[in-house]
Amino acid sequence: MLKNEELKDKLEKMAAAALNGNNASELDNYDSNDKEPVKKKPPPRLFCDICDCFDLHDTEDCPTQTQVPDSPPHTTYHGNKGEERPYCEICEVFGHWTDACNDDQTF
Repeated sequence: MLKNEELKDKLEKMAAAALNGNNASELDNYDSNDKEPVKKKPPPRLFCDICDCFDLHDTEDCPTQTQVPDSPPHTTYHGNKGEERPYCEICEVFGHWTDACNDDQTF
């Protein structure tokens, strides 16, 4: 009769664990006193593909990514939308017209 009560207790603990969101594999092994408990795998180590280093940061959090911007800065021009801005096709910059360009280099 003692074995039945042990099994009933074990079943109640498993049912309570299932209600709390635990899997049966996460429960302690109550029957196996001589076996070592099953250990969970440790979380994966952080690794940076850019720096080629472990445990400092992840590739997405690499500080070298923030040092060199990939795109030019946004414009700071706050003029009129309807107004035509002078643009030079030789220098490829705003500020003067192509016919007023002083650049003698030809590309």
